[in-house]
Amino acid sequence: MIQDIATFYRNPYACFQVGDRESIKERMVALRKTYFFSLYAAVMIILIIVIVDGVLKNTLNISIYENLHKLRDEFRKANSPVDSFLKVCLIGPFVEESIFRLPLLTRSLLSRCTIFFVFILYFFSELFHLEISFWLYNSILVLIFGGIIVFNRSSAKISTPILGAKNYNYLCWGLTVAFALLHIANFIPLNGTVFYLYPIYVLPQFVYGIIFSYLAIRYNSIVWSFLLHAAINSTSEVHKLLTDVF
Repeated sequence: MIQDIATFYRNPYACFQVGDRESIKERMVALRKTYFFSLYAAVMIILIIVIVDGVLKNTLNISIYENLHKLRDEFRKANSPVDSFLKVCLIGPFVEESIFRLPLLTRSLLSRCTIFFVFILYFFSELFHLEISFWLYNSILVLIFGGIIVFNRSSAKISTPILGAKNYNYLCWGLTVAFALLHIANFIPLNGTVFYLYPIYVLPQFVYGIIFSYLAIRYNSIVWSFLLHAAINSTSEVHKLLTDVF
């Protein structure tokens, strides 16, 4: 699996739709392997991050992880257990996969521009002073992305993406890095004196982004990357949901 992921990251373009003829069973096996690989990689990275955070705490009396825990606690207090589960494990993964992986699959320039506009609207909504409920807003996003997905599926099947190899790889790498860096928001308020350390804290999301892109490009669909994304997010949330509800 490590070799497959490394080969993919060197040249995502060469992986486009190579798994098109795989059966559902074979895809489920790939999903299982990438799930355990993702968790193993994340645990190894988190151990390093814990050491870094411990050094920060002892030397500068700063803990970046404390902000993460505070934000998570505030989120859970503001939402019911069911709402938290739906937002973290279903709505969030679908929207993020649509924004960061769907541009790699669509041949339509209009679709890519639409996704880019939604990206700006979604992550920088305060710029637009939107006054709309979470559920209504995300229902609209699901309809938009659902329409793009249906449009892509109704188009003729292709064996290569519309972009050339070099530009396609740049797009894939750029989206993967952007996916990771945007998770720095999980640690707000940010401390400018140690800002250079924040990329280390989002290394798990960087690894996830590579693997999500690998599945999406391999099968020319965000279905499998969404399933993996939802499974990873659900790993910690299912226990909390069952504990809170029952």
